[in-house]
Amino acid sequence: MTLAEHSKRISDYFEISCYHMIIRYYENIGYKLDVQNLQGGKFKYKCSPIGLLKNFSYFKATKVFKEEQEDTVYLYHNATVQSAFDDKVFTTPDIVVSKTNSPEETTDYYLTKKRLSYISNEDLVTFCEAKNLLPFPELMIGFIGTVYELKPSCINGTIHNPKSEHIAPSLMMSGTFNKPTKRIRESLEQRYYVNLFDNLFNNAGEASVVSKTYIKENATLGKKSSRGKKP
Repeated sequence: MTLAEHSKRISDYFEISCYHMIIRYYENIGYKLDVQNLQGGKFKYKCSPIGLLKNFSYFKATKVFKEEQEDTVYLYHNATVQSAFDDKVFTTPDIVVSKTNSPEETTDYYLTKKRLSYISNEDLVTFCEAKNLLPFPELMIGFIGTVYELKPSCINGTIHNPKSEHIAPSLMMSGTFNKPTKRIRESLEQRYYVNLFDNLFNNAGEASVVSKTYIKENATLGKKSSRGKKP
């Protein structure tokens, strides 16, 4: 029992660490980050799919462009998101970037009248999954199914904003690729607007997400990853 609880805590810490990597990613591409919705003066993480989003803290990210246009998004932890295909289907990515800080609510999800708060699909910008696991084929290919359900434009290539700097849907893993899984990563990143990050318990792995040196190699909602491509 103690071992299971400790393992869950490590996974929560890894998830929180990945959340902060995405926050730093946005800082490093020029967004100003502001904490929102502190609870009792403290940042309250949402470490499970359960709970209303309004009861947890999140970040506001804002960037002003040369044309004096402003882009504002909100970075949530464990926010439930509506499917792109069926408004009654939901899943909860570990990290969600939203256009709005006013989530929808419904009492039509559970058997009881318990409320579900969620980000509508039209308000979803992008998302990330954080897995305290070694990369393995089923995990990596299963992630593509989630991308298709929530952000199908990243799979079918119907991207309408080639200048977008928003990070593409990303799978963030603590373990390190071996030869077979590295081959899968290369194939998926070449075909789709996605990132598959490994070795994120290590500073070198973390740099692949947040370092200004490597950020330009990552896939965004405007371009595919250039990682591993010959110049």
